[in-house]
Amino acid sequence: MKVARKYKESVELHQSYIDILLRFAGYRLSDLYTSVLGYSSYYGTINKNIKDELASRNNTSTQVISNAITKLRKLGLLQKNAVNAKLRLTSNSEATITFMLKTDKEGLMENVSSVSTKPTKKTQIPTDIN
Repeated sequence: MKVARKYKESVELHQSYIDILLRFAGYRLSDLYTSVLGYSSYYGTINKNIKDELASRNNTSTQVISNAITKLRKLGLLQKNAVNAKLRLTSNSEATITFMLKTDKEGLMENVSSVSTKPTKKTQIPTDIN
């Protein structure tokens, strides 16, 4: 099964990409946290202007954004004000994610899903974020 999705803004692509990777790694983060990670991935850092934009888009204060940044640093998902390099998307316009889910029995495959819009670089789900 192939699924394709287009995003209005590149930052939304980064946010969805990171959200998918972290869900498969066992993280369940709020939309605010994935927004912070998405913006950090897209812009390369989180500065005052980006904090203001995040606060405006999420109908919250910059203090709440700062608290989210602190929490993401403690989880090892942000390093300083940049997203962990293992989660960074290398393209601002396209990403390919392929899932292969297998059982422990050889030769049996439960489900294969693929999301594709021109691959640029393979990225593995981080097994150890720290």
